Amino acid sequence: MNFSLLACTACPIYLTIGLNGKTVQESNLELNWSPDCYTRPEWIGFYSDNPTISFTQPLLRIENVTNATFKMSIKQKLSKLRFPTGWNRNDFNTRAIEYSKGKCLNYYAASFNGNELLAVECLKIYPNWLTKLANIRQLPLKDLFIPGTHASGAYIIDYVTTKSFFTKDYAATQYFDVWSQLVFGIRYLDLSIGYKAQDNGDSQNPDHFWIVNENMFINQLRYIFKDIRRFVNISGEVVIIDFSSFPIGFYKHPERHRELLYMLKDELGSLAYERNTSSERACFELTVEEIKKAGKSLVILYPLEELPHSEAASLILCPAWKRFSTDVMNNSQTLDYMRLLFSKKKSSPVQDEGWIFNAIKSLEKSVTSEKLLTSRERASRINPKVSNWLKGPWGSNANVVAIDYFSSTNLIDMAIYSNLQKAFTRTNRNLLNFEIVKK
Repeated sequence: MNFSLLACTACPIYLTIGLNGKTVQESNLELNWSPDCYTRPEWIGFYSDNPTISFTQPLLRIENVTNATFKMSIKQKLSKLRFPTGWNRNDFNTRAIEYSKGKCLNYYAASFNGNELLAVECLKIYPNWLTKLANIRQLPLKDLFIPGTHASGAYIIDYVTTKSFFTKDYAATQYFDVWSQLVFGIRYLDLSIGYKAQDNGDSQNPDHFWIVNENMFINQLRYIFKDIRRFVNISGEVVIIDFSSFPIGFYKHPERHRELLYMLKDELGSLAYERNTSSERACFELTVEEIKKAGKSLVILYPLEELPHSEAASLILCPAWKRFSTDVMNNSQTLDYMRLLFSKKKSSPVQDEGWIFNAIKSLEKSVTSEKLLTSRERASRINPKVSNWLKGPWGSNANVVAIDYFSSTNLIDMAIYSNLQKAFTRTNRNLLNFEIVKK
C-alpha cells in the first residue's frame, strides 16, 4: 500500500492484505507488481525489518516473479496488527507522532538482482497526509483524488460472537474498523443508516441508529462517531462523511432524520465545517486549508431533500455530491463506464464538481456458476482491475474513489501520488520552460 523507498526506475512493487481470510488476522500479505513492470527482479525477499538498515536475512525468499498475474500471496499471515504508539484505537493518554510521509509497519518487501538491492516497499500508514503534505491543502476538494471506503461501517467487531453467517460473509465489506481505516489514510467514509426501534419506546436514543449493509444491522452509529471524533482531534486531518442512504426505518419518517441530525450535531457538530450562506460556493470548492483555518475537520454530505425544511438549512450539512456505481456491471461494462466518467469530456456526466465513484459489485448480481459470491470474493474480482485502470491518466481525474476491502489495494498510495503531482503542476504552472538547442 506504499511508494517505493528506492529508485523509481526499479520495477515498482507494493504490499497489500489479501482477501483469503475471514478476518484480517487470518489473511496473508500479498506482493504486487505493476502490469507495465517489464524488467522483473531476479528475486524478492520478505522481511520484518527494513533491509536497507538491518542487513538481516529474509524471512521468505521469492524466486518466481515471472507470472502474469502481477500478484503473489506471501506465506505470512498478518496476525495482530499494531500501529505506532498513539495511533492504536485504545492508546489513550499517549502522544501520537505525526507521519506526514507515512510510517512503515513491520512488513517489508525488497527486490534484488543478485545482491543488488533494487527497491524496498512496506506496509504503511498515512495518518497525517492530507493536511501536512506540501501544497495539497491548497487544492479544492473537487480536484483531489480522495481515497474512500464503501459501506465504511460494515466491519465485524468480534468474529466469534457474531452469530449471523450472512453478516460475516456477505454484509461485511471491510476488515478494519473506521479508526484503523482513517489511520491507514482513508479520508472519505460512506455511511448507510438504519433505524432500529427500541423496546422501551424511547425516541431520543442514539442506539436507534445503526450502520446497515445488505439490509442487515451491523454496528451502532455512535461508535463510528466516536472513532471519527477522536481521530480528527488527534490527527488534525480533514475527513468527508457521506450519509449515502437510509434503507431501513426512514421511509415516511422525516422525524427520524431530524433525530439523527440532533445526534450528529451533538456528537460532531463542533468539528463540522459550516456553510457560508452569503456565498454561492459549493462545499466541493473548499480547500483543506480553508476548512482548517475555520477550525474545522469534517465535511458532512447529506441528502437535504430527506430533511424537513428547517433542518435542511442546517449549516453543518452539505448537499450530496454526484454518485456513480459499478454495482451491477461486469468488468467490461465497468471499464467502459470508467472511460466515460474519468474522461470528463462534454459527454461525461462528470464535470467541474465533486463526485463519488463506488467501485463495487452488488450481492444480487454476484451469482456465478450457481454460487453466491461473498463480499471478499466480489472485492477480489473488481479491486485489482480498478486499481490498474486508475494507475494511468484516469487517476489524475479521480475525485472520491470508494471500494470494499481497501486494504487489498494500494488506493491510498495512488491517491497521494496523484495529488502531489496535481499540486506540483498547479504550483509551477506559471513557470516558463525554455529549451536549450545547440547550433
